[in-house]
Amino acid sequence: MKKIIGLTAMVAFLAVAMLAFAAPKAPTEDITIHMEGAKKPAVVFSHAKHASVASDCKTCHHKWSGEGEPHKCESCHKAKKEGKKLDLKNASHKTCRGCHRSLKKAGKKHGPTPCKGCHKK
Repeated sequence: MKKIIGLTAMVAFLAVAMLAFAAPKAPTEDITIHMEGAKKPAVVFSHAKHASVASDCKTCHHKWSGEGEPHKCESCHKAKKEGKKLDLKNASHKTCRGCHRSLKKAGKKHGPTPCKGCHKK
């Protein structure tokens, strides 16, 4: 019986370890999002800080399958709206500012909500 429990624990540990090593490493450096021709300065934010508070990667990378590297926002959300896809500005405001505002409403620690809080000169 002890051998079966030990073997089961070892298999479970190896399965978790394989999943951990298979997942791509989240970047630790700051991310800059800039839309060409934008009137406001680029947005620079800490990926590590956001990754630590998001429930999972799909919170932001909503079209990512979980395999390989997730795409950057601007790879799908272009400068102009394309069909059902929002342009980069509106997609960012909906996702980022929307999350900051909902956390603020809930009385939780949140990011900036005014324009100048993210678009710093």
